[in-house]
Amino acid sequence: MAELALAIVPLCIGAIKGADIVRKKLKILRHHDKEMRRLRKKFTAQNDIFLDECQLLLQEILDPKEAESLVENTNHAGWSSPELDEQIKSYLGRKYDKFKATAEEIQGYIKTLNDSLGGTEAGDASKATLKLKATERLKEGIDVMLHKSTFEASISGFRDANQELKRLRKTANKIQRSQSKLSVKRPRPLPPSYQRVTHHSKSFYDALRKFWSCLQAKHTSHDVCLLLDSRNDGSLRVVVRYRTQSGFQTQDDLLDLLVQSQSLRLVHVTMPPLAAAWSSSAPDESLPAKVRRVRFSDDCTNSTTPLSDAGTTTSSTSTTLVEPCASANASELNLCSGRDLCTQLCTQFQSAPCGGYLDSSDNLRHHITPVCDPKERFSSRSFGDPTPLDSIFKYPVERSISISQQVRLALNLVQGVLKFHSTPWLRPYWRLQDLSYFEGADGLAGSLSTLHIGTELSPEQHQQHEQPQCDALMADTPAVDDALDAQLAYGIRNLTMHSLGVALLQIGQWDPLRPDDIVEVRKVADIAERDSRLGPRYQKITQQCLDCDFGFGKDLGQLELQNAVYRDVVCELEALIWALEGKMAGLDR
Repeated sequence: MAELALAIVPLCIGAIKGADIVRKKLKILRHHDKEMRRLRKKFTAQNDIFLDECQLLLQEILDPKEAESLVENTNHAGWSSPELDEQIKSYLGRKYDKFKATAEEIQGYIKTLNDSLGGTEAGDASKATLKLKATERLKEGIDVMLHKSTFEASISGFRDANQELKRLRKTANKIQRSQSKLSVKRPRPLPPSYQRVTHHSKSFYDALRKFWSCLQAKHTSHDVCLLLDSRNDGSLRVVVRYRTQSGFQTQDDLLDLLVQSQSLRLVHVTMPPLAAAWSSSAPDESLPAKVRRVRFSDDCTNSTTPLSDAGTTTSSTSTTLVEPCASANASELNLCSGRDLCTQLCTQFQSAPCGGYLDSSDNLRHHITPVCDPKERFSSRSFGDPTPLDSIFKYPVERSISISQQVRLALNLVQGVLKFHSTPWLRPYWRLQDLSYFEGADGLAGSLSTLHIGTELSPEQHQQHEQPQCDALMADTPAVDDALDAQLAYGIRNLTMHSLGVALLQIGQWDPLRPDDIVEVRKVADIAERDSRLGPRYQKITQQCLDCDFGFGKDLGQLELQNAVYRDVVCELEALIWALEGKMAGLDR
């Protein structure tokens, strides 16, 4: 309660309740003389201004109707929301402490007025109109006149404090609007890192499909998990899981890998050590650029093993820097030549960690290195089987995840769609259960950092020239047929964006939906416009995705539409997280 007493919310509640008591007491004495009516009129005017300022502030972070309900009812459940004061603090920024001090002053002025009026106590305001008889009203009126100077001073202080509240609120509003205008004046196109991830993930998928093989009879299943949250240099975080059957015992193990891709057309003669290249996520601009000697080669087997394209290593503000083993470049393996890729990965990366590579037909070399840092490395002991993303709704939202974490989950999905929509990893018509996460000890919010797309691998992929089972996701199924029919019947402009909109709607309402029930989806979307935990701004973004309404057609393969989605959805969600947390949400560069 000590922390609560220092917050703006309880100060506002106390001031509103106290002002209501004073107003009722003055109403009893309004017939005493003109002076009493004048004092009552002055106080009522300042009280109305104070309530307006409270409502205007709340409207900046809540739905206008909810803000009005809170001001009119101090017992409204919204006042007890643990996020409310944090949202106010985030909105006011540096003005928060001054605003809080001014609210304390107002509460003090109202208390002085209430004490001077005497009579009914604050907790008995409902009886104020019944307590005073005619003789008592006369006596009370005389007491009020004796304390006239106190009333005048308190009401004058109330007026000055209201003006200060208004100034602070308007200043915070101007700061917020200037930041919004800045984002509008300088629209950021889709970052190059998104296109690199798209290209690299598609190429890595093809290489994995081509070279995957496993001749270990004890391995009963394999699957690969591609994490949605990737570094800005185009590298991928991949987890290969395999299950071993020994007698009646089953054991799950995994390999936590980093995949970094580079064009084979440009091969460096001299290479910096791998660990050194990863030790910093951005080049030192203070050092002069070195002229590199290069040669061109089409023979991937004789080329050296460069780490990354020149100038593509950028800092990542949204992900933790994960480094491969320092010795990964000592003896990099050509994983293309073996007949048992699974065994090569297991034996080499577990016994003596070193790097390996796969070459794809589009002239990309995919350098695969294990994550060796125990603090960053995923472990089969820490995680169980992947959990489908649609299972999150079994957790009570108020106790499991904050509003900003909800928005951050939505942001990760949008970024994932922009990166993987044109790759085999993500089918055009997708659902939340197509994505999974590893449940950890850090709770739901921490576990969602492992959000990934998973696919099963065939044990004898290389020999039988089969494709990984994720290709089956692209095949026609009854659900896909229904979705295509619905696309024609209900005017769905883009299946991928509509799937994204349905996902955002479920996250916003924290309630599972059947994506193929278009009528039900639209009913819930209509309800969300009036009642959404994440507010009208989030729901507007959701509706844009459902309708693919960005002003640049419906082909997500067009860069113009991708830029529009990035600007209107990704940047808006980042700004919303900034408003909730008071900091930017790891902006892409």
